[in-house]
Amino acid sequence: MRRFAMLAVAVVSVLALTAVAIAQTKQENTYKVQGLVTPKKKPGSTSKPVPVTVKFSYQVGEKSNLQPSAIDRYKISFYGVRAVNGDKFPKCTAQQISNAGNSDAGCPKGSLVGSGTIDNFVYADSDPSGSQGGFKCAKKLNIYNSGKSKGALFVYGDPAACGGVGALPAFPISYVKGEGGGTALQFDVPKTVLHPIAGLSVAVRNVSSTIKKLTVKKNGKVYAYYESVKCSGKARPVKVTFHTEAGQTSDASDPTSRC
Repeated sequence: MRRFAMLAVAVVSVLALTAVAIAQTKQENTYKVQGLVTPKKKPGSTSKPVPVTVKFSYQVGEKSNLQPSAIDRYKISFYGVRAVNGDKFPKCTAQQISNAGNSDAGCPKGSLVGSGTIDNFVYADSDPSGSQGGFKCAKKLNIYNSGKSKGALFVYGDPAACGGVGALPAFPISYVKGEGGGTALQFDVPKTVLHPIAGLSVAVRNVSSTIKKLTVKKNGKVYAYYESVKCSGKARPVKVTFHTEAGQTSDASDPTSRC
């Protein structure tokens, strides 16, 4: 009997240690980034900026093939590309969208400046592999102008494609100092979006977005929403900085992006 009791204690100890090891598993995200600015071969200048379209995409993986850790901050920079004329365009704020019941139907015409898609994976915090009950979550995104150096990001989509979850509360974005005299699009993702239900995490796996070439004429002068003022030789460096809830900060860039 004593031998069996000792064996039972050993088994329980092993199981406990295994549980602790799983709980202490630390995900290490990996990233790939692609970017494109058009038209090409028109770097522009601060005195004669060139209106441009910006396209970017990124993929998030995990070093040990787990699901990625939730990312709570993004900073997206295109060398020499800036967004400084938001005060000249129609505006729609994150608060307006949230106050409308998570609907952007009432946003003024011309305030929508970009759109895209997001592929997510939702998993239990206790199972970072995502193999026990995790599910895919496909969403769309709209980017709105909210004024000078301000914007709003609205994530929505068919609830059937995301475990019954529909539109999410919009959240603000900002334009901060970027590379080569440009501005970087930066935003923090609210915890209510990263963890829509306690005990669940949303891992972003793939994002693809386009911010359109938009112009508006005010008092005889043409203003662009996104404009190019510089290139780095023949290159157009694109850099995205990711920050996870786990405290990991990583930069990823597109080495093939050309001016």
